[in-house]
Amino acid sequence: MIFRGKKALSIFLTALALALAFASNSPAAATAITQVYGTASDGTILHWVAHTPSTPGPWPAVLIIHGGGFDAGTPTDSAESVICAQDLADAGYLALSIEYRLAPPGRLAGQVSSGRFPDQPNDIKVAVRAARSDSRCTGQVGSVGGSAGGAHTAFAATTGTKGDDRIDVGVSLSGAYDFTDFSPNPDLATYTKKVINYVGVTSANTTALQAASAAWQVDQSASPLLLINTVEDPMPYSQLPDMIAKLDTAGVTNYQAFSLPGHQHSFSYWPTVKDQALAFLAAGFAGVVPPPPSPAPTPGALDARQLLNVSTRTRVENGDGVTVGGFIVTGANAKRVVLRGLGPSLAQSGLGATLSDPLLQLFDGNGILVESNDNWKPPGSLTADLIPANTSESLLTAILPAGNYTAVLSGVGGGSGVALFELYDLDPKSSRVSNISTRGETGTGADVIIGGFIIGGTDSTKVIVRALGPSLGSLGLAGALQDPVLELHDSNGALLFSNDNWRSTQEQQIIDTTIPPTNDRESAIVATLAPGNYTAIVSGAGGSTGVGLVEVYDLQSR
Repeated sequence: MIFRGKKALSIFLTALALALAFASNSPAAATAITQVYGTASDGTILHWVAHTPSTPGPWPAVLIIHGGGFDAGTPTDSAESVICAQDLADAGYLALSIEYRLAPPGRLAGQVSSGRFPDQPNDIKVAVRAARSDSRCTGQVGSVGGSAGGAHTAFAATTGTKGDDRIDVGVSLSGAYDFTDFSPNPDLATYTKKVINYVGVTSANTTALQAASAAWQVDQSASPLLLINTVEDPMPYSQLPDMIAKLDTAGVTNYQAFSLPGHQHSFSYWPTVKDQALAFLAAGFAGVVPPPPSPAPTPGALDARQLLNVSTRTRVENGDGVTVGGFIVTGANAKRVVLRGLGPSLAQSGLGATLSDPLLQLFDGNGILVESNDNWKPPGSLTADLIPANTSESLLTAILPAGNYTAVLSGVGGGSGVALFELYDLDPKSSRVSNISTRGETGTGADVIIGGFIIGGTDSTKVIVRALGPSLGSLGLAGALQDPVLELHDSNGALLFSNDNWRSTQEQQIIDTTIPPTNDRESAIVATLAPGNYTAIVSGAGGSTGVGLVEVYDLQSR
């Protein structure tokens, strides 16, 4: 470089001095280096990529555990997991992206063992010990894992010895927790193949699969866990409720769990949950109660007015005659709900021809299957009044973000009969279930549609109840009820309101709701109801039959 004259040289030296001064006042970028962290039991040399913070150490260490279906993946093959490691280092953590032995056909360099369970969790325990004893570490070790890495994070939080090979706090993104749950799911075949390959057994070997499952290791000593998935996650959705049920049953209170909308998987949604994850890790290392997810649920008692749950009794047939329940979750927080499909136990109430084996499926607003259940299994901490009385009945639990959802109740093997669909809101303090609808076969006598709902809180709630039929035919539904009649009863069975053809009464009030029925032969009732139990009955005028729809809208949440 040539400087022409003293003035030019002076300008350059001034600029250089300013640049050096600025650089000395700016934090250096976190450095990353590949290092050996240990040796596996078969002699395989294990490495991690260490991202070191720019601030003075020592620091708490966080392991980043990659996914890959237990048989693939490296610490750096996912751009999102690398970003996660960088974010953790920027937040003041010694971020260690670890490798571990892989199940067939995967294999690390020098690996001679199968890499199946328990090889992988054993490698992770080696990493926990290595991090804890590293001179750069304060002695505290956590983990963030995605997919298979999420499964390993949960396993490392529920097994081993505290202060030694058990992590102190973990964040699991789209983890698998119960390898014995093969509930129907769009990605079930892939999930099943990966799980049984990892454990090295068939799907019938429940004992071996449970031994490898984090959910089956849970006791009250579990380290704090933040569990996250998405509604359309390639990891079967039921894995999250499975883990929650085990944590609740064990009395564990230091965990948090929520679902995001969409279909992203594992580290791909790290940017969305980064702030919650960092706050949770900080709380876990500090030994304090983790902060609630942001935005925080509204504290305090129930809302002054709230639509809490609904149950609808219909006759379940085949094809368009299945029972279809729709509901909307509104608000910023995910909603914890319970869905039930009952049949055999209704016979105890004197009903005949009940559905002998209900099948319950939950779909999101895109028509993607979220969960399915035929024959309920122990649901963890649910109260006894929510547990079906018959083992052939169905039960689902879910943590659902805002959106539209549909539950379909049918009979296994094409069975038919009278059944009950129920939705319970388990989080009435936060987001809301703003409206609920159920479509089913409307018969006569005991086969009319009977919809029950509960108004909670302390104040009255304004609702519109609708009974639709003819408009369903315009949507291509065969056999729609041509002239529905609607009745609304209180908890004592007293008739409060009735309507046949919505324009005949309350026409202007119904129009003012902005959701009047589209066919004049359909029915609607607008009412302001005090807290309590209510029943809507839909029948056909003159004893007519067909497929009908009963809906309850909370007008004060619209």
